[in-house]
Amino acid sequence: MKIVTSVEMKEMDRRTVEEGIFSSLRLMENAAEALYRAVTALMEGRGLDRVLLLAGPGNNGGDAYALACLLYPDYHPAVLPLGGEKRSPDCTYFYERCRALGVPFVREPSGYPLVVDGIYGTGFRGSLPEEVREVLSRITAPVLAIDLPSGMNGDSGFCSPGTLHPEVTVTFAFKKPCHLLADCGRVVLADIGIPAGYADAVDRRELEPVLPPRSAWGHKNSYGAVGLRVGAPEYPGAAALAIAGALESGAGLVYGFLPSSVRQAAAAKFYGPILRDAAEDPAGCCDACLIGSGLGRAPEAGEAVRALWAGDLPLVVDGDGLWHLKAFLSPRRCLTVLTPHLGEFAALCGRAVEEVQKNRLALAAEFAAANRLILVLKDAATVVTDGYRTEILSAPTSALSKGGSGDVLAGLTAGLIAGLQPGEDAFDRVKTAVWLHNRAAHLAAEKNSVRSLQPEQIAHHIGLAWMELEQSAGERS
Repeated sequence: MKIVTSVEMKEMDRRTVEEGIFSSLRLMENAAEALYRAVTALMEGRGLDRVLLLAGPGNNGGDAYALACLLYPDYHPAVLPLGGEKRSPDCTYFYERCRALGVPFVREPSGYPLVVDGIYGTGFRGSLPEEVREVLSRITAPVLAIDLPSGMNGDSGFCSPGTLHPEVTVTFAFKKPCHLLADCGRVVLADIGIPAGYADAVDRRELEPVLPPRSAWGHKNSYGAVGLRVGAPEYPGAAALAIAGALESGAGLVYGFLPSSVRQAAAAKFYGPILRDAAEDPAGCCDACLIGSGLGRAPEAGEAVRALWAGDLPLVVDGDGLWHLKAFLSPRRCLTVLTPHLGEFAALCGRAVEEVQKNRLALAAEFAAANRLILVLKDAATVVTDGYRTEILSAPTSALSKGGSGDVLAGLTAGLIAGLQPGEDAFDRVKTAVWLHNRAAHLAAEKNSVRSLQPEQIAHHIGLAWMELEQSAGERS
């Protein structure tokens, strides 16, 4: 599913009108009809007989006024105008229609069992006006948002103080980035007649995993050897979790290049990995390497990161490896994957965390392109980009809000790229690792409380996530 920015959506609206497919008023009516179906289904399902519509001065307000015309009189709508009286032409048209029909206009938002938020749309920037915040602060009923919650940035999902979090959001033609990056409730996508082909050139989409090829006639050397330069005496658990992720990846061989005490702990826990001294060079036996999970911040750890960065081995860098990387980050000659969370990425690109939150898609793509790498920007919704393609996995779960979850993902990612076949796209492997990790967390949470669920349990559910992917592809080799 393609994802379009607010500017791209505005251009698609313009083309639809200028190319004579629909007039702007007809587009607004189409939107109102889609909203009518969603609102009436919600009201009838809950036995509600009244609804309040918050209507702004722009086209989102026009959608709200047009919806009020359809709801009146059977569903007893009332309208509360907000945001000023300088309305757009289409908004003015449906505002006047509401007045002519006799739709009630009110000033008090409380007392209604359902509220429709149509104050501001995807063009909103800045902060909600104080008078709007004051009205919103008095709303306690369930909310259905038109296109997106008022006060939310359509491209970043960043919310102005006072923004309502809706139960349902009805958006039109294409999802916007905010629908994946922020809490918009249940998102309903409605077709209002804008041609799908308008988004042909858009390189953003919802993440879809790709099943890597695998033959029943293969052997351990067919599926790659992955090395893990991870762990420090004080962080043996991070090394164990990274190894657990790598073992679930499908790689034919897993090597752990570990400090002595960490190696002893790993030997007691795992049968699968080949354990080597941390000083050995993974390039001699591995097709890809992870460095960083629990590596520590000692100078010798930084030298290990620098040495691998200067080499030609495909590399995944996570955790402490990213901390060391800040000192010498530059484009490499071969496949590189970085897996930072928002704070680590902010440090890598020299920005404040809040600035990253407000502009993460553009900053992530710019960073990936400039450094010729694949970036996995981890958050409740994770962004995967190589600077030219961007995919977003939005399936939040607090099961992943635990230290060590990222180590599992890093090991899984390294294992997948170690098995890269000739002609295969590394980007597909990386995004599949992100999907498997997230899906494993959801599967683990079906049998365990998200509060107590541990990263090791998530690793143990990666096999079930693989099975789902295999079954959806109709393949079990």
